[in-house]
Amino acid sequence: MGDFENFDVLFAADRSFAYGERTITKILKSRRLADNELLIEKLLKTLSIKRPQDFYPPRSNQTLRDLHSHIIDSASPDHHKQSVLYYILKDIPDNNKSASAFARAVYLPEKYRIFINGIWLLDHGEFEKALDYLTEPVLIPTFPEEILYILCTHPDQRDDKLPLAYYYTVSPAITAPKVVEALFSKIAKSSVTEAFLWSRKQGETSHQKLFEQLIHTVLNGPGGENRATRSVEMIHLPFSKEEEAWFEAYLTDGKGKGLHGAKDALKVRAVATGRGSPIMERTEGRRGKSDHDMDWSSLESSYEQGSLTQTR
Repeated sequence: MGDFENFDVLFAADRSFAYGERTITKILKSRRLADNELLIEKLLKTLSIKRPQDFYPPRSNQTLRDLHSHIIDSASPDHHKQSVLYYILKDIPDNNKSASAFARAVYLPEKYRIFINGIWLLDHGEFEKALDYLTEPVLIPTFPEEILYILCTHPDQRDDKLPLAYYYTVSPAITAPKVVEALFSKIAKSSVTEAFLWSRKQGETSHQKLFEQLIHTVLNGPGGENRATRSVEMIHLPFSKEEEAWFEAYLTDGKGKGLHGAKDALKVRAVATGRGSPIMERTEGRRGKSDHDMDWSSLESSYEQGSLTQTR
């Protein structure tokens, strides 16, 4: 097995081996759920295999041989080629014995094995287990935006803590707008204040869009006490003059004007910042939940504790 360039040696246990129909179906389903590109296919592209989906998953022994040939013919370093072969061997349903034996035979460095174990698990929908590998300190972040996007948007990944755990542990640079927005949605659900501060670090172009996304997330969230509490937290944030203008515009004439509690949030913000008369006529004497499921007792109480100040 040490002679990884020879297909018949690498697959000596079964030289006619081909992926089973069940395995192929599972991989194709995983691809569809992963925005139509698996991480292994991204890895194959780094080996200059331009159309990896023509070869993976291999639908016959000959296609598997062709894939092996393309990997071996790549100008990439041996460890990169071996890493991809390690991934492919993990697809063999034998408890990964072949893959582990191969890694030992070619002395595949630990960081490569850790990374491949992580992306193989992620491609196969085992998200929590994947993060055990992908957050290892020994790794240099590879495909961090792609990994984050999968953790944020994959329909089978419903734990909002996982993308945040990956992001805060690995601290990757995020530039792709769709990844920024997907990650921000998770931050905003977790912490209003953290999302507010994070939006300020994303550059002038993204700042306003994320700021408005935060307002939408808070006012469009689950009703009841949780929404009231998060609304109070948002209303008490130290907006800059620019953010104050965005807040008013978004909830007055912008896309947020129809949100639950939009008018109420504007009024209470105006009162809390000293720009409005204490509790407008429409809300005088009202206690408990309003038409918008906002807890006015909480809002008034928070106002009475003191007004807000603007900062930058």
